[in-house]
Amino acid sequence: MKKKEKVIDLIMAVVMSLVIGTIAVFLARRGRSYEELQHMPLVGMLISGLIESVVLGLIVVLIFPMGRWGKALADKVKAHPPGIKFSLINAIPYTVVNTVVVGGILSFVNVMRAHAKMSDPKPPVIMMWLKSQALMFPVTLVCSYILAVIIAPVIVRSVMGKSGRQGMPARPEEMDK
Repeated sequence: MKKKEKVIDLIMAVVMSLVIGTIAVFLARRGRSYEELQHMPLVGMLISGLIESVVLGLIVVLIFPMGRWGKALADKVKAHPPGIKFSLINAIPYTVVNTVVVGGILSFVNVMRAHAKMSDPKPPVIMMWLKSQALMFPVTLVCSYILAVIIAPVIVRSVMGKSGRQGMPARPEEMDK
């Protein structure tokens, strides 16, 4: 069972990293002048952004047991799979960790790169990062949550089987049947 839970976490990390990484690239390009965009080729940004996002997402999912946290949180509010309440609660750890940790680190790395290429006088790195986070954090938080709510049940069903829990009925009420 633990092996399948880790597979679910890894698949979630890859899918969420790909989607959120893509959104972040487009947000980073938004509002840029034509001249600035000439130095920021879309394909190059997408490839490097997605690789960085997926690698960091996989590292984070190996460190943080988001699936276990989601289940524990759902258990506290008595939400059981495959219900919508369970999906809504279970998605919270994936969303928060991916948005704060993965998004924050990737944003900081990219701000540091941009800062290194700037000529003097340079603005403080922390101010650049906070401005970047103010733009990206709300959008990636909402998109990450919606994505987690939608894809988690699909991934769980594909890995665990139709009920979503290996060898267990879909709902606690079905245990007596």
